[in-house]
Amino acid sequence: MTFFISVQQVVIMFLLMGIGYFCRHINLISEQTTKDMTNVLLYIVSPCLIVNAFLQKFSWRRLELFFIVFATVIGVFLLAILIGKLVFTDKRVADVQKRAVLRYGAPYSNAGFMGAPLVQAILGKTAVFFAVPYLVVYNIFMWTHGVGLFKKTKDIRQNLKEALLNPNVIASLVGLLLFITQIHLPDILVTTIHQVVNLNTPLSMIIIGTNLGAVKWKQLANDRFIWQGVFVRNILVPGIVLLVLIWLPLNTPALMATLIMVSCPVSGTAVLFSLLNDYDLEFPTKLMCLSTVFSIASLPLLILCADLLLQI
Repeated sequence: MTFFISVQQVVIMFLLMGIGYFCRHINLISEQTTKDMTNVLLYIVSPCLIVNAFLQKFSWRRLELFFIVFATVIGVFLLAILIGKLVFTDKRVADVQKRAVLRYGAPYSNAGFMGAPLVQAILGKTAVFFAVPYLVVYNIFMWTHGVGLFKKTKDIRQNLKEALLNPNVIASLVGLLLFITQIHLPDILVTTIHQVVNLNTPLSMIIIGTNLGAVKWKQLANDRFIWQGVFVRNILVPGIVLLVLIWLPLNTPALMATLIMVSCPVSGTAVLFSLLNDYDLEFPTKLMCLSTVFSIASLPLLILCADLLLQI
């Protein structure tokens, strides 16, 4: 059942991306508008989504599962980083810039913009609770290990500070406090949060679509390393993670939420970090775009595999 729901939701999301793609293609949405919408999503909508996930009745079992998922996700990132390093060795990928992007793409999925909306759409609000640990660990790893892949000089303290001050991390701490203490927010504030959360899926997908609309699709897939990067991010890493997850003490919503987050395409931050470090943008942009397009098939396929394995 989850498989058919996932197919439907993925198609809906790609239709929303199509709106963004079309608007960018006809110059209805500019590059600056995309940046502004991204800031709204990052600093307002996404934190509201996270806090909203914690606005539920306290349960020791759910709190226990939250920290089990948190520990699991740390292991997932360490595993994905190892896979990226083993597959994209210095010998196999001589180009330093391509190697950095490929190794970055292995662990870092588009979990924030695509994963969280998918979890919400497929599994519901309560399952977003189990997606939050992924976002927290993601940001900590991204601003330490991820940035380090691109930077020649590494300021660990500054990177860790940026990770801990990330809006998603702060929202997670606030939400966890509300969940544990059971502090009840005023109804008018809760309603406002709910209204903002409703913007998450369409805004996220339109932003992704506008980014795709700025890409020149001719000669997009003329590099074999791009295909290898797509395979590792879309199939290999989530496939191996799935085989590990089914043996852990997780309930179905926690397992599926974690799987969806790890199965998303290459994160757009691969392009961002390339830009910030004066890397060539063509390769990471192509990798992100192809990975996103192929996720329309790979995401439902992985969810189907999870459904079948859970029935054994």
